[in-house]
Amino acid sequence: MEAMSAMPMKALLAGVFLLANAWHITAGNEQKNHLQCWHCSSDTIGAEDFCDVTFQEDNIPTDLIKERNINLLRSCNSTINSDHERAVCRKTVEENNGKTITKRFCYYTNKSDPVELCNITSPEKNVRRIFCEDCLTDRCNGAFTGASIWEMMQLLPILALVQQLAI
Repeated sequence: MEAMSAMPMKALLAGVFLLANAWHITAGNEQKNHLQCWHCSSDTIGAEDFCDVTFQEDNIPTDLIKERNINLLRSCNSTINSDHERAVCRKTVEENNGKTITKRFCYYTNKSDPVELCNITSPEKNVRRIFCEDCLTDRCNGAFTGASIWEMMQLLPILALVQQLAI
């Protein structure tokens, strides 16, 4: 008789364990799907001071943002629960009618697409893409990872001149 009562108890414990694991996995996936991305455009009045090619978080007019109830940091939630889709933070620098515009936003790509695909795809007509980058970590579209490389390339001739003068 004791063997019969031990069996349902083991089944109950196993069921509770499986449910706890399933909840933990689901909770972990939900947190992972909420990527935090900056959301702004340099062509918006007032945003040119912080949302240009270089993101200036210290220049965000917090009073104005609160007054207008604007959220510059967005949680990127997929509207469809797809096993093939992933959220990325995107930053683009484009020229439209002679004006350079920097945009930061959530974007959704196929999980199988490389993050470099952003540079390959073409923007709308009459728009020339100067820079495009997708990234996968919170707030990563605030930084301009190419800036340090670009600045270094611009400094190379100066460094070479300094080196020659030192000789």
